[in-house]
Amino acid sequence: MFESVNSVAIVGAGSAGWLTALVLSAYCPFLKIRLVRPRENNPIGVGESTQPDLPQRVLAAGIDLGDFYVACDATMKCGIFYRDWNVVGDHYWHPFTAMADTGSYTAAHHYQQMILEDPRRYSHADYYARVHTSYETCVKRNLIAPEAATALHVDAAKLTQHLERCLTKVEVVESDRVEAVAEGGRVTGLRLDDGKTMTADLYVDCTGFARAVLGKIAQPKSLPYEANVNRAVVASIPYVDPALENHPYTKAQAHEYGWTWSIPLRSRIGGGYVYHSDFCSAEQAETNFRAYWGEDRLRDVEVKRISFDRETLRASWVGNVVAIGLSAGFVEPLEATGLNWTISCADLLSRFLCGRYFDGDARDKYNALMLGYIHDVQDFVDAHYLLSSRRDSEFWRYQTSRKYPERLLHRLALYAAEMPTAVNRVKSFAWAFNEVSWIDILNGYGFKFARVQVTPEDRARAQHALTQIASAARRGVDPQTFSPIQAGTPGARLSGSV
Repeated sequence: MFESVNSVAIVGAGSAGWLTALVLSAYCPFLKIRLVRPRENNPIGVGESTQPDLPQRVLAAGIDLGDFYVACDATMKCGIFYRDWNVVGDHYWHPFTAMADTGSYTAAHHYQQMILEDPRRYSHADYYARVHTSYETCVKRNLIAPEAATALHVDAAKLTQHLERCLTKVEVVESDRVEAVAEGGRVTGLRLDDGKTMTADLYVDCTGFARAVLGKIAQPKSLPYEANVNRAVVASIPYVDPALENHPYTKAQAHEYGWTWSIPLRSRIGGGYVYHSDFCSAEQAETNFRAYWGEDRLRDVEVKRISFDRETLRASWVGNVVAIGLSAGFVEPLEATGLNWTISCADLLSRFLCGRYFDGDARDKYNALMLGYIHDVQDFVDAHYLLSSRRDSEFWRYQTSRKYPERLLHRLALYAAEMPTAVNRVKSFAWAFNEVSWIDILNGYGFKFARVQVTPEDRARAQHALTQIASAARRGVDPQTFSPIQAGTPGARLSGSV
């Protein structure tokens, strides 16, 4: 069925709703966008670690990035620092980098081959310092590396407030009760608490796991997926030593029954302890979380408990309703894919709406592309658990021995034989994790690659790149004084994630 589209109604005013409005405003300026929210809006506010697509979309919408940075209590994020994931006391570094754009055989690929050729001289432990200039700057010196400063840590609640102030062409409709009216497998309107009915050509469900709009017309099939974790306790942590704790990266530290995240903002730290309810109770998780940060430090701090064990939809666009954000699904907080998933959904939707119509083919293509993205995210996240050498608890013994999707096992076998490349990494979606990201993570587990055939030209170019990296100045900026520079040009679209 062919349907023209000139208006969109977004239901839900958390980060998913406002990020959808941000993207559609930037790339589909012809749309009349209305956003329905309750009069008292209280978003969960735990998704505070982002990927480079957020500042790109802020710039594309014509919003001043410096103002955004201050208003959202933001700090720069250069990557993710992992501690104790493979063995206790070990660590690895997953930075933002454009290295994948330098060719199919990068400095990251070449260093892995050098480990095979001369393991006494080259090692997995030295990989990050030899391949990424940001490692010494960010991890060793606790400074921002400008070459990796392409993403942000943000206060999610302040983000939505600032977007509401900036996106003046988005009409905000307040209603504490919203009922989707459906007929013939389509939503025909939204009945508000004042008795009026609001209509649109397309409806975007950003109501979270409730799926209050999509659920009126369909019960879409969910993807079979066994989550590694499904619960978290979260809190806002006061700083004790900002100079030390305001690090330019998200920190993910593994523990006996899960892992903690640490996301430094300008005024506080966003923290959470992630676990699986089969192996740890909520009470024990909170005890572990408080012990990690210190009882005295959290004495007057409220700790919230959240659950995210709802299904991910196989098809999130049904009829004239698109589910975005938690309404579409969620894997877990690892690798900051929550907000990235939202932006990716909205970005892809904007591509289909630019023609000012949609039909069944558009829905099918959208759902297929998002399915590829979801599989890539699931595989990337699962690899962090599957490859671990930890066996010190029931949680880790299970995660390292349970059945994983054959797709992931096949992918790891392929990468072992050929290394991850732009050709074999299942490049089904433009924002899936690129080949250098895969090498960065796999190196943290001492992953064994096979020797590969490389042309003399590619080998010489990669060796030259390593030489340049070794001699490059490690410039660093104090996180306390850093102000953002434009990470791209207005209207640019990110060609890859981390």
